[in-house]
Amino acid sequence: MQTLLLGYGDIADRVAQRLSAFKNQVTGVCRTPGNKPVRPGVDLIAADLGNEQELYQLFRQKWDNVLITLTPAKGAEDSYHQGYVVPCRHLQQVLSQQAHQPNIIYVSSTGVYAQREGEWIDENSPTEPTSASGKALLQAESLIHALPGPTSILRCSGIYGEGRDFLLRQLSQGKVQLRDSWTNRIHQDDVAGFIVHLLTEVIRPLPVYLVNDDEPVKQYEVYQWLAQQLGLELPGNIDTEVGPRGSKRCLNKGLKDSGYQLQYPSFRQGYAALVKQWQRQ
Repeated sequence: MQTLLLGYGDIADRVAQRLSAFKNQVTGVCRTPGNKPVRPGVDLIAADLGNEQELYQLFRQKWDNVLITLTPAKGAEDSYHQGYVVPCRHLQQVLSQQAHQPNIIYVSSTGVYAQREGEWIDENSPTEPTSASGKALLQAESLIHALPGPTSILRCSGIYGEGRDFLLRQLSQGKVQLRDSWTNRIHQDDVAGFIVHLLTEVIRPLPVYLVNDDEPVKQYEVYQWLAQQLGLELPGNIDTEVGPRGSKRCLNKGLKDSGYQLQYPSFRQGYAALVKQWQRQ
């Protein structure tokens, strides 16, 4: 099985390591391969995903699977449009002219949802983003949906794990603003694990998956738990105003029905090792 990873950040790197263990041929694409870790069985090549001609060159080879993990374009005023919409538009143009159509997995975000009242949402809930970033994410999704081959879109909630220690840094710097808003998250190893599960175990993946753990939780409860683990004091007041990311509770029934078992079912399991590492620093 030949797998192309368009965009080679942390998630793609974790997927590549797992796929190479299955003896897959794995090729990662990014602007600066020299800055990435060297992994056995993983080839890295340089290309600009915003350049349609370079995408044409990549798809001269017939790939079985393509994983797309994009990021906002650094320094661009319309960073989400340039980082997500433009590459997806180029990809649509390239694949529309190909006889062979690979299986596509595209990593998106729950930022396409705008619910603010603590509603339970699933893959079929209304996507009506109000932010520029959310609108760009949804536009990119629509381009992926329109590709001629099979596609699956993974709407990931807040990804955390090694190197993604925003909450811990906020706590240590005393910059915490407690909010009475529902939040959702997923450990980076479960994002990578679920992607590999879809590529190796699931014959016909669904068009859309919500990718989050089993426990939506109030934002202030997460900070309170982390502060307790670290022995830190928190401000007593909790802001009842909903934050910029809204307030919603994400269901993961599709993920569960696929047969995938979460390595970290809640933030407590996922943050336990991070807290220990943080305390050693």
